[in-house]
Amino acid sequence: MRSSSRLVVLAVAAVVLTAAEARAAGVDFKDPRRALGRQDDIRVDAQLAQDTLSSSSPLSVTYQIQNLSNAPIAVADRVCGASFDSDTETITISIGAEIPQGTAMPHLVVIAAGQTRAFRAGAMVPVAGVTARSPWARVPRTVQITVNVLRDLKPFATLIDQQAHAVSVPLPNDLLDQWADSVSSVELNTLPVRWTSSPRTGTAEASAARGGGF
Repeated sequence: MRSSSRLVVLAVAAVVLTAAEARAAGVDFKDPRRALGRQDDIRVDAQLAQDTLSSSSPLSVTYQIQNLSNAPIAVADRVCGASFDSDTETITISIGAEIPQGTAMPHLVVIAAGQTRAFRAGAMVPVAGVTARSPWARVPRTVQITVNVLRDLKPFATLIDQQAHAVSVPLPNDLLDQWADSVSSVELNTLPVRWTSSPRTGTAEASAARGGGF
């Protein structure tokens, strides 16, 4: 009963966002760098901040999660990693914790039933010393975004409540399996990118690459 009560409080708190914030942080649906993914009743839209990459450039993403279910969900908004598969020439950006690393629970943002929330995330391009000197060079040509969402919040309701009052909340080992069972990974369609050997700079992109929600 207490867990259910906490979930109601979390859901109500999640709704208290201004419409202006949501619009400001949202995805531009007219942008050709937009990707879409859906897993049952969760929809994710995302937008790349740039479509030209280099080994020294941050890869920045704006993404929004629409919860079409009848229960709150959550995302570890500060967890983001990137990897490069030379065989497919694809950079994969993984947002949210599929399996938590370390002893502390990742920071979770709750998304109430029927709510849409938008965030920014980013990582450095995980490719070093690669040049596009020939058309057969193994360089990034596409980017795929995957967002990991926690569906069942009941086992974590107390810990989510504690995060509002503490910098770090320990995650008990006996909850790791429940976390893994509750995670849904939403894969978005791939987006084409161009690779350049020239370094890219830009304080706005570098700031966005550090991640964070709105």
